[in-house]
Amino acid sequence: MLLPGQFSDIEQGSKFSLSVEQVKVGGVVTGSTEILVSYDEKGRPLLHLGDLFPSTLSVLSSEVQINYKVESEPWPLIITKRSIYSEQASPIVEARLAREPLVLFDKPNSTRFEAVLLSPPKFISAPIVLHDENKNKFEIEPLETAEGAACLLRSSLHLSAEDPLRPLSPILNFLTFMKGCHCGLGNLFAYDEEDAVAFRLLGFSHSDVEKRETNWFDIEIQKNLPEIFTLFSGAFSDDLTGRALRQTVSFYRASNASRSVSVEMSIIAAHSALESIVNFVLEHRAGWSKSMMNNRSIAFSDKSRAAAQHFGVCTELLSQSPELAAFSIGSNGIDVFEIISRFRNKLVHQDAKHSPTGIQLHETWLIAQWLVEVLVFGVIGYRGDIIDRRVYKGWRGTTCKVPLSRS
Repeated sequence: MLLPGQFSDIEQGSKFSLSVEQVKVGGVVTGSTEILVSYDEKGRPLLHLGDLFPSTLSVLSSEVQINYKVESEPWPLIITKRSIYSEQASPIVEARLAREPLVLFDKPNSTRFEAVLLSPPKFISAPIVLHDENKNKFEIEPLETAEGAACLLRSSLHLSAEDPLRPLSPILNFLTFMKGCHCGLGNLFAYDEEDAVAFRLLGFSHSDVEKRETNWFDIEIQKNLPEIFTLFSGAFSDDLTGRALRQTVSFYRASNASRSVSVEMSIIAAHSALESIVNFVLEHRAGWSKSMMNNRSIAFSDKSRAAAQHFGVCTELLSQSPELAAFSIGSNGIDVFEIISRFRNKLVHQDAKHSPTGIQLHETWLIAQWLVEVLVFGVIGYRGDIIDRRVYKGWRGTTCKVPLSRS
């Protein structure tokens, strides 16, 4: 298995060796064996098992069971390719893991780790040092400046082999919020107090490798990341707030990821993200009662307006959305909150009389996602600079202050 620092040198399809203690093929058990593994462009491990099959054994009917340790649970594998060629001594057999990443367990706990970030945001080629609210250190080292290039992640965070990803939830959710899509984490080496390998992760958490959409983060904001992450991780540590942020970021990511496929679906997902954060703000920050939250006579546009007002939104929201500003004037002056809900509802209920232009839909999506970002920053307490994603004409990288008063 590649060390994290070596991962940047691997080419798609090139193989590395992985030692396992036991393999069972078609009822035949062998001892310690080397298996060739490669990573594809999405960081998924592909196991090359052809050398494990005797030439007399039927490839089509044989099952494969692999144990990293003799006493460990067998790996669940999905055979993806079986081919036999008369001119070859062994068949071609390829398999994927049924679940990823897979923990290669040697010792139960670690005191630090090194891992690879796959398809991360575009960083300036300088190390980034972040600290969570408990002073755990995370150092991100970009390997290249190109969008989607791999990064190294080193951290003092203690992990357990039983569930190593759980303590990583704050940083993984922050990276998703920062990129707007999933950034894969894997090829992880965790070390114990003696600096020996405690356990490793084969494979990666889910990664969105497609070109990302512009959002609040870009290289102009990199200097602010230490402050933002400390605030985010602090808010995330509260169970209620953490659950709301996870749900909001999940829908926010779905909206960004679906934009290139369907602007209509991206608006619907953005509205769901807005619902998640608005309901949390009203019930747990603005003091709305259960009866108020459940009152169906209060439109969601009124709720989202109230959530924004709770944090003291202090800007003209349609200042970067000329088509929606014109639509507002022609629709009795309805504001951005009613525009977003109206467009979403018309899309969901397939109103034949509703025929918005493509630019109107694009501006609606931009400002809905921008409001999600602004309310998340309201919840965590950040009031500094962000990229203004509402701006879609002119130069890239236009920034604005988070338009919220300090509450």
